[in-house]
Parts: sequence; C-alpha cells; structure tokens
Amino acid sequence: MKERYFSTFQLFLLALFAALIVVAKIALHLPLQLSGHSGIFWMAIIIVAARVVPKRGAASLVGLTSGIMAAFLGLGDLGGLNTLLSYTMAGIGADLGLLLLRDPENYACAMLAGMFGHLCKFIVKWIFGMAAGAPVGFVVLGLAKALVGYIVFGALGGLLGALTLAALRKAGFFTYLLEKK
Repeated sequence: MKERYFSTFQLFLLALFAALIVVAKIALHLPLQLSGHSGIFWMAIIIVAARVVPKRGAASLVGLTSGIMAAFLGLGDLGGLNTLLSYTMAGIGADLGLLLLRDPENYACAMLAGMFGHLCKFIVKWIFGMAAGAPVGFVVLGLAKALVGYIVFGALGGLLGALTLAALRKAGFFTYLLEKK
C-alpha cells in the first residue's frame, strides 16, 4: 500500500493553522490603515505551519484551505474568487520561498519567505484591480505605497513566525512532534 504524503495528524495540524489564519483575519485588527498590514499575522502563521509540518506544499495547503474557509465566510474585499486566490498564492509564495531558502527558523530566511508569500498575495490583488477596470494611473499611484506595505508587513510576519518557531523549539514542541510519529 502506498504511503500518504501527509499523515492524518499533519493534515489536521495544517487545517488548524488554516483556521487560525481565518480567525486572525476576523479577530485581529491593527488600526494602521496601511495596505497589507494583516500580513504580520498571515505570514507568521504560514511560516510556523511550514516548519511544524516540514514537507513541500504544507504552506500551499494552508493557504488553499484558509482561502476556501475565508471565501465561504465572505471575507475579502473583491469577492470569493479573489479571496481564494490571494490566500492560496500567499501559501504558494511562502512555499516557493522556503523551497529556495530551506530554513524557516532562520530569521533572514523566514523574513524573505514571508515577504515573497505576501508579495504573491499583492500580485493577485493587483491583477484583480486591473481586471476590474481600475484606471491605470490610479493603480500606479497607489501601487508604490501598497507594495512597500506588503513587503514590510510580509517580512515582519516572517520574522514573527521565526520567533514563534524559536519559542516552540525552546518549549520542546518539536521533540513532542517527533514522539507522535
């Protein structure tokens, strides 16, 4: 019999991380009024999930699952398809970043992976804005500020994720996970 790529326990953990992203989107609001500020929470959770379940595709699966939940709950500002794609692309971008950088516990690697994942989410939002018929001048004018916000908050989210992983390691969480295998 063929062994599954993700165990049932790992799928359960990834589903919990996906739900945590949706709950964070609903419950945690920073009064910053800056584009992409929720990336602090999103990318931290995705980086932690990618290390807790250290297999390729873990972050993508968290992004896809949280996107399905968020679209079902009506979150997002441009409709269900945009919500699904932007959440999924944040996970895929983080997965690609971690595939290249390898170590989500390294602060610089986590920051770059968080930044790349959040930037992928920004690209989806930008494409939907252009497809919706937003004037090009208006989009370009707000693009630089929004782009900087997505980069900064994605990197901060990656850093928060790496700090969380360091705390989990210190608390013995990864030793516990090894015992569960």
